[in-house]
Amino acid sequence: MAEEKVIKVLAAIDGSPMSETVLKHCGRYAQVSGCDLTLIHVLEDVIPFKTLPDTPLYRERKQEGYKILDAAQKTLKDHGVDCKTILAAGPVAEEIVRIAEENDMDYIFMGHRGHRGLKRMLLGSVADDVSKYAHCAVTIIR
Repeated sequence: MAEEKVIKVLAAIDGSPMSETVLKHCGRYAQVSGCDLTLIHVLEDVIPFKTLPDTPLYRERKQEGYKILDAAQKTLKDHGVDCKTILAAGPVAEEIVRIAEENDMDYIFMGHRGHRGLKRMLLGSVADDVSKYAHCAVTIIR
């Protein structure tokens, strides 16, 4: 008998109130599906993670990123959901798509930031970019 493939889900969080909603939805999905859930937090930088200078400001941002991931992981654990975490740095949409591809994710869960009208047309958004370039399904939580 063929072994069933475990669904792999990547959930992008940033510590905002929207992240709490994303956690709630991906947590429920994980409980129902038994998926392999990974949380990602991206430190927004233009320079790739490996080449950032080890400055006090960077160490502080990195520490804050780990706090966001640890708190989210604890919230899910309290609801019976285990997950892994990834901290990355760089252009947010690019990093989410890269990590999803490198880890052969089946789904991405993420929040939507509410740019409206002309501003949205000019600037775009992380959610729009991820949904355009991801190799897998993207669920955008509103």
